[in-house]
Amino acid sequence: MHFKKISLLFIIFMISFFTNQQSKAQAATISFTDVTSKNPAYGEIMYLVNSGVLEGSFENGKRVFKPTEQVTRGQAAKMVIVATGKTPLVVEKSSFTDIDVKKNAALSGYVERAVQLGYFSEYSPGKFEPKIPLTRTEMSKVLSLAFDLNVEQTADLTIPFTDISKSNPYYKYISAIYYNGITSGTHNSTKYSANEPVTRAQFSSFVARAASDTYRLKLPVQGVSITNPEPAKIIGKVFVAVDGLNIRSTATSTNASNIVGKENTGKELSVYEDQGFWLKIAYNGKTAFVAKEFTKTAEQLEQEQAKENSTPQETPNTEENVAPEETPNTDENTTPNSDESSKGPIDEQSATVGIATINDLTIRENKDANSKSLAKISRGTVVNVQSIDGAWVKVSHNGVSGFIEKRFIRLKNTEESAVANRIIVLDAGHGGKDVGAVNGSTTEKAIVLKVTTLVKEKLAADGAIVQMTRMDDTYPSLDERIQFAKSKYGEMFVSIHVNSAENKAASGTETYYSVSSNVNEKEDQVLATNINNYIVKNASMKDRGVKRADFKVIKGLTIPAVLVELGFIKNDQDHAKLIDDKYVEIFADSIYQGIVDYYAR
Repeated sequence: MHFKKISLLFIIFMISFFTNQQSKAQAATISFTDVTSKNPAYGEIMYLVNSGVLEGSFENGKRVFKPTEQVTRGQAAKMVIVATGKTPLVVEKSSFTDIDVKKNAALSGYVERAVQLGYFSEYSPGKFEPKIPLTRTEMSKVLSLAFDLNVEQTADLTIPFTDISKSNPYYKYISAIYYNGITSGTHNSTKYSANEPVTRAQFSSFVARAASDTYRLKLPVQGVSITNPEPAKIIGKVFVAVDGLNIRSTATSTNASNIVGKENTGKELSVYEDQGFWLKIAYNGKTAFVAKEFTKTAEQLEQEQAKENSTPQETPNTEENVAPEETPNTDENTTPNSDESSKGPIDEQSATVGIATINDLTIRENKDANSKSLAKISRGTVVNVQSIDGAWVKVSHNGVSGFIEKRFIRLKNTEESAVANRIIVLDAGHGGKDVGAVNGSTTEKAIVLKVTTLVKEKLAADGAIVQMTRMDDTYPSLDERIQFAKSKYGEMFVSIHVNSAENKAASGTETYYSVSSNVNEKEDQVLATNINNYIVKNASMKDRGVKRADFKVIKGLTIPAVLVELGFIKNDQDHAKLIDDKYVEIFADSIYQGIVDYYAR
């Protein structure tokens, strides 16, 4: 019986694997007899074909797409799972009575994954109803969650659809897809038509817009704010610290359509709310948003001026000779784009660019910290990457070609996946003789190795070069873990742990970065916040926030380094999740998403 179960699982996996491989191989040659270039959704449909999302079907020997037919819940579930790069679950027994695994193993896997991730829920008790048409209401939630559209950031904004009231439980999802350029509604943009079914061509357009800025609609200018700002509610003032800082209508940098203005160094802004990475400000009589890391308070400016007057500036070659900048300890919901200000034009942008993570960064003549200085660049400056050699990167910027220490720039791919070729070091805490936290037979070392291995698989599938400090039940010392990261020329370090407390009521997720002076502490904070937010959101964990502590493994590194505490092993609710394969997958996927977002911004 056990052998039969294994065989069934293997067969399902292989069917899914070969189907996906075949889809990708055939994508370039697929065309549909019922979709011509005159179809309004032609570009979006072919984009999804080339992405391996769509294949169509054969009728009378011809490949057809049936663009005007209604897309079903089952079809939609498969499309979003494939489009977002997720993998279907291997299902032995369906959670739904109306899906027969033996007859439709592939569909069942996609449906189970979509339900697990919260994109769909059962249609009626015990049933998924895969053949029922998807409504526009369902579509709004599916796309908002699948493509992580920062729903809460647009939840209170006004939308133009007269048939959708703010009491509608799907209002926030509809607002999210509206403000992210995925839909403009129906009836000349005056209605949303929530209960209308979605056609296959329409859903293809929606998915393509959610997946790629190329196909997104232009956002309306009136989406800047619901109400004019009130002077009495001002909580403080900040000054723009860079030239060309984007002023945005919403607290998201996923596309350029919400940019309502730009301001240069020294511009004073009134702040109404500190949302962590974003500041809610007054701009041209309305509320708007700026990335906080590119602003400074009057006190910070005074401190910097005092330092300049008392101490000559030096080029930061090591973490010891650079004064730390104050960075807020936040648990915000949105991570900004650190390219909000791009200092210096890029001619013929290369496949990989580097973004300076510190100020006064020196471009040197040779791969030597003591070699001649050719130029200096500021934090946020974008340079072209010509080659990478160990700890050094050869770059070009404004006609200057030289070398920069890799630890002082964030490498960003302009063509491949965000993490392709990035060297990411994953550290499964404890191991071997050190079991870590314990609850009965459950050990921290086993949980974190399982999670870390899954994170590695996800990153490697996207082309990352992933190094693990341990791959089995062994115990490398803390110093060995640090040296391992350095020897591999790691560009990021993520240490994964499980928390413990005598008080069993203690629960939740928290993520740490170092207190000690570290020139990359702002990068640490972005990475820590990304990961923490995804875990809290996806695994429904209590948010204990992003914190600072000098854990040895992260204190000893100057690359972006964080330590994640998934949950409390002695808390009943957290413990149940830590030993549940479903949640182990969610924890791993959340860490993976946080890392991808760090590099993609």
